Amino acid sequence: MITKSGLWLIVLGLLGCASKTDDWIQILEHPNAAERARAAIQIGEMGDRRAVPALIHTLKDREAQVRLAASEALGKLGDRQAVDSLIAIVRDPNVMVGLSVVEALGNIGGEKAVETLLRIAQERERPLYLGAIQSLGIAGGDRSIQALTAALTDRARDVRWVAALTLAHLKNPQTLAPLIDALPQADKELRHVMVGALNAIDPSWRTSAPAEEAINRLIDGLKLPNQSRYQVVQVLSEMDTEWKTRAGAGAAIDFFVSLLTTGDLMARIQAIEALGQIGDARVVPSLLEVLKDPNMQVQYIAINALGELRDARAVEPLVKALEHRDPGIISAAALALGELRDTRAVEPLMAILSNTEHGVFRLGTIQTLGVLKDPRATALLTEQLDDTSVQVRRIATEALGEIGDRGTIAPLLKMLNDQSAEVRWAAADALGSIGDASVADPLISIIGKGRIWARRMVRVLDRLDANWREREATLQIETYFLEHIDHPEPEVQWRSAEALGEIATPRASQKLLQALEQKRTLIIAAAHAFFIRNGISEAEPLLVQALHQYGTEEMALTYLNADHPVLARAAHIWARRQGMILLSSPEPGNIRWNSG
Repeated sequence: MITKSGLWLIVLGLLGCASKTDDWIQILEHPNAAERARAAIQIGEMGDRRAVPALIHTLKDREAQVRLAASEALGKLGDRQAVDSLIAIVRDPNVMVGLSVVEALGNIGGEKAVETLLRIAQERERPLYLGAIQSLGIAGGDRSIQALTAALTDRARDVRWVAALTLAHLKNPQTLAPLIDALPQADKELRHVMVGALNAIDPSWRTSAPAEEAINRLIDGLKLPNQSRYQVVQVLSEMDTEWKTRAGAGAAIDFFVSLLTTGDLMARIQAIEALGQIGDARVVPSLLEVLKDPNMQVQYIAINALGELRDARAVEPLVKALEHRDPGIISAAALALGELRDTRAVEPLMAILSNTEHGVFRLGTIQTLGVLKDPRATALLTEQLDDTSVQVRRIATEALGEIGDRGTIAPLLKMLNDQSAEVRWAAADALGSIGDASVADPLISIIGKGRIWARRMVRVLDRLDANWREREATLQIETYFLEHIDHPEPEVQWRSAEALGEIATPRASQKLLQALEQKRTLIIAAAHAFFIRNGISEAEPLLVQALHQYGTEEMALTYLNADHPVLARAAHIWARRQGMILLSSPEPGNIRWNSG
């Protein structure tokens, strides 16, 4: 029950809000463009629709930043009386204004807005096309299906990406076939997005009629010239792990085997590549015969194909190939032996590494010795840590991490001070892989020195010791960062806040929450991942403010992929003001809201 005094408080609050809105409406006429833009932004945040006529008038402002802010505000207010005025400037000279208008039309919706978005999508005018696809997912409903499925065939990767995400949102079974047909033209990351969309529409899509038709069509297409077979094979494997047992697949394999003895060099090369990509063990004897081919390019490709097949029958012939006179063949054989994971290759590889004549081709040998995880190579690999080449030192460090010999802890600790950040990171990862908790303290001290990014080191420490935050070394660097978070230099404040957010001990968390209460946007920006992971709702408006004040592309992408609508919207607006377009990603490594 609301008392009289309570009712008066509500009325006074509404009057206060109305008064503030009127003040901001007046500022829309300010001589300074930045102030006019700020006023439009504030009106949008307040949500008072009485300001709609004033914002419509502001769409005619001479400054693009003001028109951009006004269109964003109208999109937030969602009043359909603004639709005609927004449509009138959809092709604003400033494309970011146009994109903002397109987004606003999607948020407002209605017949006119949807018709305009469909027309833009049909005309495929970039970059408005991309924005129209996103907005149709919000406002268009099933009417947008045709435009969205057409976008799956667009040459531009970002258009296909957004179309797939939008179709995932709509979940219309009619879109299964177009999405499946789009898979072979997509790279691995884009296919991941499309498969995610297919799973959202129908978790059993792999057994659907469109999928069956597509698999048979792709298998038949393997024999076509100029076909990107690697991608086709990847798609087939993602759609049906048993596709190679189908009758059509056997016919394609036989076709390529028949080409191995042809006099046409390119036909032989393409056939070998195809057999390696298809990956059927039945062709190993045929490929071993190809190692005798008089053309070294053919030999090289056959070695790569045998590595992809990972069949033990190839070990001895590939070890023999290490004696080849050509360094390229030797390097290819070394890498292929790494794929086979057979320790018979260790001693021949060590002999090659000991021969300094091979120079740059040592990299493949070092990498393979790490993959084989044989302790016999430890001493020789440790010697490579003193090499003048950064790449040799990095790959040797990674290889020692793969082998996991505790005897290499001391030299790896030394590499934490290498002049190259790549090598330092590799050393930290290698020590984490070895798994000896005794190295936790030196690794913690590295965070304090700022030699390695805190977030990466935290992942290493979590592997080594689940209780590393309780160590004395952690308390020392925690104290250091707690003291320096109030440093007069903003850069030092930033690094300290970022580190505290990743360390996330009770004292560190308390300090960051205190910064939130004090509305210290720089600290909130630096520790944004902390606030997102912990799902602190009070931080939402300040996280948005921090992005607009201190944002980077990486920070905006974190917001976009955090599975939080307010942060995602803020990321899109920030990007638009920077003249950028961001694409969301369903990758599991993203920092999610309230993920702990």
